[in-house]
Amino acid sequence: MPPRRKAAMTADLELAATVQREWALVPQAVFDVPSMLSFDERVLLHWAARQGVGAVGATVDAGCYLGGSTLPLGYGLRESAEDTFEGRPRRVHSFDLFVVGADWERIYYPEDFSFEVGKSIISLYERHIAPVRELVQIYHGDLLGFRWAGEPISTLFIDVTKTWQLSDHVVEQFFPSLLPDAVVVHQDLVHWAHPWCAIVMEMLSDYVEFLGHVFFSSAVYRVREPIPNSALPTGLLERLSAEEALALVDRCAERIGTPFAGLVKLAGAGALACFGEFEGARARVRELVGTYDDENAPYISQGFEQMPRWIDGIESGAEPVF
Repeated sequence: MPPRRKAAMTADLELAATVQREWALVPQAVFDVPSMLSFDERVLLHWAARQGVGAVGATVDAGCYLGGSTLPLGYGLRESAEDTFEGRPRRVHSFDLFVVGADWERIYYPEDFSFEVGKSIISLYERHIAPVRELVQIYHGDLLGFRWAGEPISTLFIDVTKTWQLSDHVVEQFFPSLLPDAVVVHQDLVHWAHPWCAIVMEMLSDYVEFLGHVFFSSAVYRVREPIPNSALPTGLLERLSAEEALALVDRCAERIGTPFAGLVKLAGAGALACFGEFEGARARVRELVGTYDDENAPYISQGFEQMPRWIDGIESGAEPVF
């Protein structure tokens, strides 16, 4: 039997039902690999690669870490009715640095792995994805050094946009290749640490349709029509004012809905700090502390603890990396 999990959290009951139905089709190996993704997020990725909403093209796995996203994408692709596109075998294109990033990640590693910050994890990743390895093309290194060749994309999973710069790069490289009806899963969006994710997707609201979100932090979109280069939301710190950025974050929070809106609203404090509005950022944190807690917005207490330090750091000239 699959492991127990939290029920899908979504603003759209159809997406929740889709995820629940997909559980019966997902191999146990998908749940066994260590990952920061919830079980429902993995099931969602299996559905997106297997069927999605109709587009047939490449599957991009941007930020695969130990393979928690690659496995469901690979298994889903294997079960797809369309295993080729324009005469070529369909592949999961997986991008990552493949290194241990910080000491707190230790909990995700097996006992036989000699844990060390900065150590390569590529061999462990390949071990984890062995059941679908023949379907995976690995891009090992800094994503900023890679350029997408323009192959049309039907499924785009994003779990790598940890900075404004990385967000710009993902948007520039992958979004123009999204097919109509492609599925975009933005893993960092329903979270307090990544305001650019919410801003980007709100600025693309003429081109994408919000389908809902899945616990813990994946927002799901369907591409309505191709996104032209002229519409790409990049260079946001220079392009927007603090007020415009915050309005986009709050609009996204409304779209996500109560109570998870609180996580996105807290990301607005980070946005204000990045635009130099430090007192406004601190005031937003104080406001939200009185409204949300872990009972109605899971893990928001972590944000309440870390956000003031980030605001102080940015004010002192530190790089705004959340």
